[in-house]
Amino acid sequence: MDGAKASPRERIDMPRTSTRPAVVVGLALALIVYVGCNSKSDKTPRVIEAPKPITEAPKVSGDGKKLIANWPVPAGALILSGEMDGYLEPCGCSDGQHGGLGRRYDLVERLRSQGWPLTLIDLGSLIANPAGARGGQVQAKVKFGIALRALAMMKYDALALSAEDLKLSVDEVLGQFLNLGDKPAIVCANIAPDEAFKTVIHPYLETKAGAVKIGITSVLDPDAWKALADPAKEALLPIKSPQEVLPGVLAELESKTDTQVLMVQGPIELARSLAESFPGFDIVVSTSKFPDPPDHPEMLNNGKTMLVLVGKKGKHVSVVGLYPGQAEPMRYDRVTLGSGYKMAEPIRVLIDEEFPRELKDLRVVEDFVRRGNVKGAPGSEYVGAETCKSCHPNTYATWAASNHAKAFNALVKDPKRIREFDAECISCHTTGFEYNTGWVSAEKTPYLKGNQCENCHGPASKHLAAPDDPEIRKSIALTAEFADSSRLCIQCHDEDNSPKFNFGAYYGKIMHKGKDTYTDPKVHQPQPAPSRVAAGTAN
Repeated sequence: MDGAKASPRERIDMPRTSTRPAVVVGLALALIVYVGCNSKSDKTPRVIEAPKPITEAPKVSGDGKKLIANWPVPAGALILSGEMDGYLEPCGCSDGQHGGLGRRYDLVERLRSQGWPLTLIDLGSLIANPAGARGGQVQAKVKFGIALRALAMMKYDALALSAEDLKLSVDEVLGQFLNLGDKPAIVCANIAPDEAFKTVIHPYLETKAGAVKIGITSVLDPDAWKALADPAKEALLPIKSPQEVLPGVLAELESKTDTQVLMVQGPIELARSLAESFPGFDIVVSTSKFPDPPDHPEMLNNGKTMLVLVGKKGKHVSVVGLYPGQAEPMRYDRVTLGSGYKMAEPIRVLIDEEFPRELKDLRVVEDFVRRGNVKGAPGSEYVGAETCKSCHPNTYATWAASNHAKAFNALVKDPKRIREFDAECISCHTTGFEYNTGWVSAEKTPYLKGNQCENCHGPASKHLAAPDDPEIRKSIALTAEFADSSRLCIQCHDEDNSPKFNFGAYYGKIMHKGKDTYTDPKVHQPQPAPSRVAAGTAN
């Protein structure tokens, strides 16, 4: 990797094959090697002793204020997170964005520096819908691995098994779990893994937050499991109903621990039903319908059980303070990861250096699976805005003065945070990415840097060859009304990257109708195609 230090944990990339028995054998062999090297216990439940006390408190960072200052130091505390959905960090396209693994790391270290004994628990769904992800399946795979490494760096105790994560493919996810080491433990009570993987997926976990013994388990919604289009699930991860397994698991946890936590990888209705059916659980963690969870948890079972929603995209984490024996044994705070938290350096290195290096080495952008563009004349190719300049000089000048023209520069202006190998960023900061003859790289298609004319109007080589052809002109015509109604701009100016987007206000900055006159006969004559297109060098 460009001569850089190797990652602290090398990944096992599982082979893609339609012969599932071979997958099982390959994964089993990998597991044997892993267990032999690490002397991992073959017991199914995981028991982790409390971490050693911090001898040297990390420096207070961010805004320097004491966190959750209105609480006394708890006997133990839980950090509850989940449904990150692939949002490793705020992209930085706009101010006021929330979330990010770097800020979460900062929060965790600051609480530890305040003397808080912590147990860290994540509901899963580190990624979402990898097949339909903007960056593509390969980038989703890399993101999943980066997220796992970040959780390990933060010393997460438990991670629930998620159907969204398994959409990467069962063998891929199990392969990445094999590389994970001791933390976080993967827990799921109603998955009965193949014998070879009982040391990878555990029905529950026993750990400690200070002197408080914590029992953690999770269940996976059977309906979500059934919806997985992966035949490997039947052999490697057969499922049982939550109602069948939870009585035994809860009895074990109640006999060994002080506080019992159930994570439900399923809709809140399932989480609420299980909480009421098994009131022995003190805390039930559920997926969310909305990005922002409520300020306060729902209290069930006459106030005994706390139902916590984690929200989406990693914008918030929930903190539960444990005060056994007191009138208020549990306290809750929803923490929004805003600008008061800094990007912790270990996570910055992981996301800003290791992540793009892996994307570059895997050629995620260059080898992206491309398709034909339905905009523009059929068979037309991308030519770049410089080609439009000769016939549309005033329109070109309007574009050149806009932020659209500078979009690519925003990806590379910070040498510590280069994003030109990130397909999610490239999709909105270049021209024609995802399409045949569109953006490939700065070396191969430099004329397509920035968000240019052809992203809205479609590839223009046919228009260049026949500028007055009425059918071709019709195919590249675009009205403001259609751009707004078709939500063309929202593809990039979405709620995450451009939360204050207003079509009317923004369109006024790029509006170019009637800026050029076409009285010069030359503009009505066929123009030669740029040599780069004629030579077929765009892809």
